[in-house]
Amino acid sequence: MTRLLDDPAFAARYADLARVSLNPRRHALRDAHTHSEAVAARAAALAAASGCTPAERDLLEDLGRAHDIGKVTGTARPEKSLDVLAACGVTDPVLLALVRWHDTNLPWWKSARRGQSPSDAAWRRLAGEVDLRLLVLFMVADRVDAPGGWRRNAPLTWFVGEARRRGLIGGAPLVLDLPGRPSEISAGAVLVDRGRALVVRLRADGYELPKGGLEWDELPEEAALRELREETGVDGALAITGRLGALAYDHADGSESWHKQVHVFAAHARGPLVEGALPKGTRERRWLAAGEVATVRLRDEGLRALVRAALT
Repeated sequence: MTRLLDDPAFAARYADLARVSLNPRRHALRDAHTHSEAVAARAAALAAASGCTPAERDLLEDLGRAHDIGKVTGTARPEKSLDVLAACGVTDPVLLALVRWHDTNLPWWKSARRGQSPSDAAWRRLAGEVDLRLLVLFMVADRVDAPGGWRRNAPLTWFVGEARRRGLIGGAPLVLDLPGRPSEISAGAVLVDRGRALVVRLRADGYELPKGGLEWDELPEEAALRELREETGVDGALAITGRLGALAYDHADGSESWHKQVHVFAAHARGPLVEGALPKGTRERRWLAAGEVATVRLRDEGLRALVRAALT
C-alpha cells in the first residue's frame, strides 16, 4: 500500500503544517505538524495495542497526518482537508471517509446537549460509512496533546459511551489508554503566604493539595487557581508564580484503568488574602510552616518535595 508521505504533493503540503500555530487552550503542542505527527504515532500505538491488522495501523497513522491537512488553508473544517487531499491526488475512499467523520463527536455532542441527539438511523449511517472501531481509536489519538487528556474531553467520552452502548464497536475490546501515557490531566497549586504553605484535608487519611481536572478551554494554570479557590475557600488576588513539577499515578474505575498526571504550581497572593468558610467537601485547611512539612501526614509522599520547593 502506498503511504501518504511517499506522495511528493502531499508531503509538500504536509510540511506546510509546521507554520500553522495551535490554540494552547486546545493543544499542548505548538504547531499542526507536530500535533499531526504525535497523533499519527499515538493512533498506530493504540491500533497495535487493540489488535488491529498492520494495514489498519498504517491507515490510522496516515489518517493522523491527513486529518488536519486543511489547516494549511486557514481553516480546521474536515471539508477543507478533503479538498487538499483531492488536490494531492489522494483517492483512498476508506481514508477519506475517516477524514470526513473524524471530528463527529463534537457536533453530535452539541446536538445531544440541545436535546436533539443523533437518531439511531444517523448512527447506522455513520457505521455504514466508517469502521467505528477505527474511528474511536483515532478520535482518542487526536486528543494526544489535549491539555486535559482525552478523558477530560466531554464530547469524546460521550461519543465513545454512545457507540459502546449501541453495540457499534464490535470485535475485541479497544485499548484506549496506554501504560505511562496520561489519559487525564489535572492541576493543583501550593499557595504560599508569609512563609507558610496551604494544604487541605478532604478525606480522613491525610492532607493534600487543592487540585482537579481541567475544564474545556482551560489552561493548567487557570485550573490550578480555580481549584485552589474552590477547595480552600481562600480568595484574593492570587497568581501562579512557577511550576513545581508533576505527580503521576494510575486510576481505576470499574474494569478500566488509566494513567493520570497532576501538574503542580506555586501560587502567591498579590495582596490581602480572604479566608472564607470551608467549602463543602473540605474537612480542614491548614497552613504549614517549613518545619512541619517533614512530619505532617500527606496522602501522597510525592507532595512533600513539591511543598518544600514552594517554600524555598
